Amino acid sequence: MAKNKAGKTRIYLYVLLTIAGCILACSSIITNDYLKLLVVMLTLCGGLFGIMKGLSNPSDTEKSITKE
Repeated sequence: MAKNKAGKTRIYLYVLLTIAGCILACSSIITNDYLKLLVVMLTLCGGLFGIMKGLSNPSDTEKSITKE
């Protein structure tokens, strides 16, 4: 159960990272367009990868159901 809570926390952090990437894309905090593109792409790709990885792991309850 502790692993499940840690997994949910990681997913929330990756969602926040994705939202931060969207905010950086729409803001003028970074003035250089190429640097902005690099930073935004890294945050969005990292956030989406983390969300997909966190959601693809099967939980322990699904494993026990399939074994029976």
